[in-house]
This record gives sequence, C-alpha cells and structure tokens, in this order.
Amino acid sequence: MDKKELAKGSISYREVVAQGIGGAAPAMASLVTLTGAAAYSYGALPLAVALATVAVLLDATRLSITSRYIQSAGGIYAFISEGLGKRWGYLIGWAYVLYALTALVFIFLSVGVFLPGALEVLGVNAPSWIWAPLVIFVALFGGVLSYLGIRPSLRFTLIMSILEIAFILGTSLLIFTKVPPDPSTFTLEYAPDHSMFNVGVGMAFVFLAFAGYETTSVLGEEAVDPKNTITKGVFTSAFLVGITYLVASEAFTVGWGVNDMSSFFNELVPGVVLGMRFGGFVLALILTVLLINSGLTDSVTFFNTVSRVVYAMAKDGVLDKRLEGVHEDRRTPHVAVMFSLIFSLVYALAFSAVIGPENVFLAVGITTTFGFLIALFTANVSLLFILRRFNSLNWWNVLLTVVINSILSFVIFANVVTTAINSFVLIGVSTFVVWMIAGVIYGYVRRVST
Repeated sequence: MDKKELAKGSISYREVVAQGIGGAAPAMASLVTLTGAAAYSYGALPLAVALATVAVLLDATRLSITSRYIQSAGGIYAFISEGLGKRWGYLIGWAYVLYALTALVFIFLSVGVFLPGALEVLGVNAPSWIWAPLVIFVALFGGVLSYLGIRPSLRFTLIMSILEIAFILGTSLLIFTKVPPDPSTFTLEYAPDHSMFNVGVGMAFVFLAFAGYETTSVLGEEAVDPKNTITKGVFTSAFLVGITYLVASEAFTVGWGVNDMSSFFNELVPGVVLGMRFGGFVLALILTVLLINSGLTDSVTFFNTVSRVVYAMAKDGVLDKRLEGVHEDRRTPHVAVMFSLIFSLVYALAFSAVIGPENVFLAVGITTTFGFLIALFTANVSLLFILRRFNSLNWWNVLLTVVINSILSFVIFANVVTTAINSFVLIGVSTFVVWMIAGVIYGYVRRVST
C-alpha cells in the first residue's frame, strides 16, 4: 500500500451513513437549533421542516448521482474540480475548508454555550467560564478519535447516532401519548399572518440544520464499493435525519403549544425544557447527555471531513504538500487532522476570550453558512458538466439542478434579509471575504490553473 494512501475498503455502508447522520447532529438540531426556524414559522414549524426535507432529499439525489462518477477523499472539492476544472475546484474547495473549520468552532461552542443552559433547566448553575474546558474537551475528543482511524471514529459515530435518533424519536412518541399530533401544523393555519414567506424563511433555517449530511462524500477512497456505498449512503443519511426532524418538530410544536410557538425560540434549549415538562428530571438529564453526545459525534465527523478535503487538495498540489501526510499505521491524514485541530481550537479560544463565546458562535454561524451554501450551489452546476462528459446529461438532470439551486438561492436570500446587522455578523462576513481573498492570492502564488 502506498504510504500516502488512506485505508481503502475499510468502512461499510452503515458507517458511511453514520458519517452523514453524525455530521447533521440530529439531537443537537432537534433540541436546540430548530429554534431558528421556529422563530419565523411558529406553529407551522413542521411544515417548514417537511419542505426543507424535500429540498435536502433532492440535493442528496444530486450528490448520489455525482458519487456514481467521482469517488474521492476530496468530496465536493473533487466533484467541482472534475466538472468545472482545477481552478474552480481549488477556489470552492478553499471555501469548503473554511466551512468545515468554522463548523468545528460552531460545534465546540454549541456545547460550550448551550450545555450551561441545559444544566440550568436541571437546576444546576454552571460557572461563567465553563465554556472554555467544554470547548477544549469537544475539540480534543473529535480530533483524537479522527486521528486514531476512520473505522474507530465511525464505529463510535454509528452507535451514538443510533442512540440520538432513538431517544429523540422516543421523546417525541412520549409527547404524543399526552398531546396528539395536529395535522394543521402542516398548513399555514399557525404560521405568522398565515404567511408562506415566513414558512419559507423557516424552511431555509431547517435546510441549514441538515448541514453535514453531505460529508459522506469524503469517504470515497475508504468505503467498500464506494460507487454504490456513497451513492446510497448520502441519501439514506439525509432521509433518516429528515424523518427525525419531522417527527421531533411535530412533537415539540404540539408539546409546546401550537398557539404558543412565538415563545419557543426565546428558550436557549427548548427541547430540554420539553423533556423536563413531559418526562421529568430523568428525561431532561438524558436529553442533556444527548446534547453533549451530539456535539462529540459532530466533532468527529467534521474532523474526518476537513482533514480529508485538505489531504486531497494537498495531494493535487493546490495546498502545501506537507498537508498530504498519512499515518503509516492508522492510514489517517494525520497532518491535516492536527492542522484542523490546532486551527479550530485556537480560533475558538482566542476569539471567545476577546468577544465572548456567544458572539463567536454567531459570527462563525454566518461564515459557515456562506461556505456551505456556495459549495453546494457550485457542486450542482458541476454535476451537469460531469454528466455531459460521460454522455449522461438529460433534461431531468438539468431540471434537478435548476430546482435545487433555486432553493439554495432562496436560502441565501432568506439568511441575508432576516439577519440583523451587528458587529458580530460583520465579523462573520468579513472572515469569509478575507479568507477568499487570501485564497485567491495563495492560488496565484501556487499557480493553480485549469
């Protein structure tokens, strides 16, 4: 085996699915981050989730199609390079690396910021400095497990993802035994002013809650029969996450009160509040543990992701060749893992010490959103060129690309028009702009060409 090769054929279909589920962090999203969608859709949250799930499954279909033709550790970077050329692949790959790195910071701070809120629901007052050791713990856990190997990291992720989904669905069913589902939540009846636009904005935020399911694409060099495994795995993970969100959003909406959802997003951890309301202290404690678990699995999957994209870009010569290093025994891109760990941890700690963890959380949320959406949008366009090269382009593929990119354009628009401009939002935007300018300069110096 080449010393610079990853562990080929070392992971199965179910482990690929675990990567996609862990990347989306369904427990974290269900318990916490769906509040962003509820802030606009109110009692029509399940409708917003249903619409977003359809959109994500369409996008997963696009990823599945692309994976039939391209299998690489570079994932979306490789897809774009194959379709649009090395220069575009490098530029969007550079943006995707920023997305994955700031997603790690976002994950660390998700635990650091939201866990104290969950503990408060349990009656425990955590010290104000608790965010720092939590950030370090989540970062080291994800980085070390990713360093140790793709199989142990995804075996952990597989078990924990199953537990996440099982307990979120179990909590939802418990709520349904006391408050029945309301089909009207899938209509505009409980939406603010019965407005489809508000539901659409909510849908845009739900779409972002799926971010991470696409990370299955980086396992193309390590999965057994990657042509079929990645193709099926990306769709399966998106589908399972979508089902979890649909059931949880309906249960949490009726459990909170369909006419009271205007207050849902005022709580830091509304899912844990509902756990306390319907299952008492024990269920609230279990959901708090799930919140931590979700952050840990998410950390592992994004370290797996960014390290492989950086490795692939270095192997192609568009990043420093020293980042191409593969551990001789563990067959992991250990140099890229260490780079990602140091970068993301220093970023999280240094900026949080200056402006506060809550504000860094907001800023990197903006940065992450731009990188994620731009990468997906460009990958969709790239698919058409890949299909044309293989004489497989048809009107269905063109229509699919137009529909998905129209949805992505709306998601970008919704985020722009609903984001209140403040200094921390500007920091998030500025980070993305400065990073891309640096990428253009770096690419020019390295003479990255088509």
